Amino acid sequence: MVSSKTFSSLQFFTLFYLFTVAFASTEEAIALLKCKATFKNQNNSLLASWTPNSNTCEDWYGVVCFNGRVNRLNITNSSVIGNLYAFPFSSLPFLENLNLSMNNFSGTIPPEISNLTNLIYLDLNINQISGTIPPQIGSLAKLQILRIFGNHLNGSIPEEIGYLRSLTTLSLGRKLSYWFHSSFIGVFEQLVFFVSL
Repeated sequence: MVSSKTFSSLQFFTLFYLFTVAFASTEEAIALLKCKATFKNQNNSLLASWTPNSNTCEDWYGVVCFNGRVNRLNITNSSVIGNLYAFPFSSLPFLENLNLSMNNFSGTIPPEISNLTNLIYLDLNINQISGTIPPQIGSLAKLQILRIFGNHLNGSIPEEIGYLRSLTTLSLGRKLSYWFHSSFIGVFEQLVFFVSL
């Protein structure tokens, strides 16, 4: 027979687990709300669910959580107008999938993107992003898919992209110069899909 003390402890830990799985951390939710506040189109109907009084993991459009932490953010084709400077790179340490494609993000890719060390999928295609690919992108060691075509990126592919040993899909833009540094050899041998649009 199970004692009432053991049963109470079991109930407590079950409720605690369910609570932490259902709700993203407060820090993550606040960071995403601050980022949304910088968007130029605050009346975006798709992101109307992003409110302080709603459950980030269950109610927010494009947000998927795993074990109570934001794991995926997919706001593709959401008519967002903004830039990546206010994106909470350091507040989303468990983010594995980031899809901001087909919006109107402008400016450059900030070096802080390197804080997303668990990122597996990054899709920034078809925006208004300009400048060069930051060398800090080489810190994303788990990255398997990188899609950044359809922007206004220019310059050279940074040497540090050679550190992306897990990369299987790479989609770049036409304006990037494709001189291949020796560090790319290992990366480009394992690519399943390479496209320059």
